[in-house]
Amino acid sequence: MCRCRAPLLVSMIAVVLLAGCATTSGASAASAPQPFHVERSGKGRPLVFIPGLASSGEVWNETVAHLQGKYDCHVLTLAGFAGQPAIPAPFFATERRALADYLRSQGLEKPILVGHSLGGVLALAVAADVPELVGGVFIVDSLPFLPASMDPSATADSVRPRAEEMRTLMRMQTVEQRSMQSRMALRNFISDEKKVDVAARWGADSDAETVTQAFYELSTTDLRPELPRITAPTVVLGSWVALKGRVPREAVEAVYQSQYAKLPTHRVVLSDTARHFIMWDDPEGFFRELDGFLGAHASVAQVEPHH
Repeated sequence: MCRCRAPLLVSMIAVVLLAGCATTSGASAASAPQPFHVERSGKGRPLVFIPGLASSGEVWNETVAHLQGKYDCHVLTLAGFAGQPAIPAPFFATERRALADYLRSQGLEKPILVGHSLGGVLALAVAADVPELVGGVFIVDSLPFLPASMDPSATADSVRPRAEEMRTLMRMQTVEQRSMQSRMALRNFISDEKKVDVAARWGADSDAETVTQAFYELSTTDLRPELPRITAPTVVLGSWVALKGRVPREAVEAVYQSQYAKLPTHRVVLSDTARHFIMWDDPEGFFRELDGFLGAHASVAQVEPHH
């Protein structure tokens, strides 16, 4: 498999986590912080939307509006991101367990999980943990093990020293340094400058230690061995626009196909126009793929509308 020198996902993770994050924890000693905040709207088949690193659930606003209330939409903002109170480490294990518990406690019937970036990895983890509860997975520019897109021989153990080093360096950065690097990176991930401003604000409102720890855990979590447990139909939307002229499209697609090879239900679709925030950069193409997926898989269960 061809090694991409600077895959969009890897560079995205390495710099968005350097966002101009808040330097103090958002958690209050007087109240127990929750793993995520949920905004719920609409009626019908349940959809659970999970944003990426340092992003607000507002990243799905246009998507929810497009669905016009025809689905029971649960839009998450993860702890420590975009102004939400932080939770103690570990981050990823806590989030995946809490999301599975949420599906059970809400009695959601075969929900479709829609996740972007880190949110996509979390969606995969939950679909592997509780396959009987998940009716579909719609992944937006995520890979089950990011380091392997740079080095196919990478393992969680082999990348841990470098991840620890990166975590230390991130903790040493000033707010100004993170903010500057974040804005430079976001311009590579988002075409619309106004949307760059929005994402930068979410980063500035995120808890720096949460973002740092989430990056470390994401870098050392390899979900590929868990993929065979996923039984739900899965679509993976990928992006390669930022790599045009440097990496052939075929090489980028090969990375996605290789990473998802153990997931028998998957289908990879590469966008030729959108950057990392596909739902922002190419809403028409994104809605077309999402609508097609929901049309094929979201009418299986009859769901009582919530009150």
